Amino acid sequence: MVIFFFGPNEYLLTRKLRELKDRYQKTTGGNFDLINLEGEQLSFQKFQSQVQTMALFATTRLVIIENIFAAPKETQEKIKEYLDKISGSTVVVFVSRGNPDKRLGLFKALNKPKQAQNFAELSENDLHKFVQQEIKTKNGKISREATNALLQSTGSDLWRLENEIDKLVLYADNREITEQDIELLVSKNIIGNIFTMVDNLSSGQRSTALKEVQYLLESGEPALRILAMINYQYRLIAQVKDSLNKAPNPFAISKLCGLSYFQVQKVYPLSQKISWKNLSKTYSKILRFDEEIKTGKIDSDGGLKELILNL
Repeated sequence: MVIFFFGPNEYLLTRKLRELKDRYQKTTGGNFDLINLEGEQLSFQKFQSQVQTMALFATTRLVIIENIFAAPKETQEKIKEYLDKISGSTVVVFVSRGNPDKRLGLFKALNKPKQAQNFAELSENDLHKFVQQEIKTKNGKISREATNALLQSTGSDLWRLENEIDKLVLYADNREITEQDIELLVSKNIIGNIFTMVDNLSSGQRSTALKEVQYLLESGEPALRILAMINYQYRLIAQVKDSLNKAPNPFAISKLCGLSYFQVQKVYPLSQKISWKNLSKTYSKILRFDEEIKTGKIDSDGGLKELILNL
């Protein structure tokens, strides 16, 4: 049996994979016949030996292959030809985090109804449904207004949403979660705001980026903290850009750099778009304004706004 999980929504993909493993372990009473393989190190011989091996302590064998499209092209071609020969007692789960190249022969062979599941990013409406369903599952309640406030603070980061929902349900203690609870317990999503700002700057939308800065300042964020996060965001872009020729996709880059997939996925398009020359100029300006603000040569709020207009 073949299963194919792919798509950019790492949270939902990871959760589905975890549910599959948990169900298998409960059914078999252990994980002896649960095999995890990595695409980067996968040869066809290794693949074939694992899917041909009979289960020793269970009726089925579960083989999970992460990052399948990082496998050598020759290996992918041989696996594609072998798919129909996989034993019915073996479940092989092919995993590709991110958006794979849909022109690949193996992708076409795996992407079949009842076999493949695409974990896409959630729309705004789906995010609202996700929050409502997660809170209901945890025996909590939340108003629509509070849901809006929560999503404004967390954005589409489902990993963070899960943590915030657990915290809110525990705090509310069987009553409905309110906007006041969100204001009290959930910190503002400054990283999301900074990312949006940097994205606007890379597109030449300085006035829009300036409005984002003004919003953060009015929300009580110190100018130096905003500046530090801008600095961090550009360093992250540089780190990912430096890995573009060393790893084939965001998931591989996250493993190479020791970053979360969510971080890499966010800045991956920007790392491809921004040149090293522009990155160098930007970083020099950030350092200069940082020094002038800290030494009192310029006002912190005014200096931050001036920096945005100069980037």
